[in-house]
Amino acid sequence: MLEPLMDNLGSKCIVLASGSPRRSEILRQIGLRFIVLPSKFEENLDKSRFGHPKDYVLENAKLKALEVVERMAQEKHKEKPDIVIGADTVVVHENKILEKPKSKDDAFAMLRRLSGCEHKVYSGVALVQPSTQTKDNSILPDPKITQFYEETLVTFGDLSEDVIKGYIETGEPMDKAGSYGIQGKGGSLVTGIHGDYFNVMGFPLYHFCKQIKKLYE
Repeated sequence: MLEPLMDNLGSKCIVLASGSPRRSEILRQIGLRFIVLPSKFEENLDKSRFGHPKDYVLENAKLKALEVVERMAQEKHKEKPDIVIGADTVVVHENKILEKPKSKDDAFAMLRRLSGCEHKVYSGVALVQPSTQTKDNSILPDPKITQFYEETLVTFGDLSEDVIKGYIETGEPMDKAGSYGIQGKGGSLVTGIHGDYFNVMGFPLYHFCKQIKKLYE
């Protein structure tokens, strides 16, 4: 989708404020050039403040991106970013937000909870442009922030205790929201998906490309 814009985008300093190898992989496969600078924002927001999971992931994504924007400015980074990408993904089952497991026991509890059920995956993305030039060539003093979210429905098969324990022993669940990775061994747990597959990996690719087109066409 972004091929007509690649020459323009190639001249931009694009920063991914995430250390997730899956997000980097998704963006690289469409030919996007970017710098990886993981955010140091502490993800400690009070979930009870948010009326819907989408609001939670959108706020996390925005704060992650803004932390990187501020740090690059303070450290006088050699590259001046044109756009910083923040993202956050959670799994939601029966209105409970499931993030990365804190232990193997936590991972087991999450996978036991998801067994034989449908759940939703929400990703929030924030595109922060630290300085934006208007049509009259003036520079806006505050960053321009574009935000969006994606929701995907995923269904798990019935998982035995042995299957759950065996999967946890692979180590794959330990750095993933909901304790599984659909792009890896965790894909064998999934019986169905409705929506964006890449969103379940952690980055809603189609929606991202649509928003980039709006910003740079």
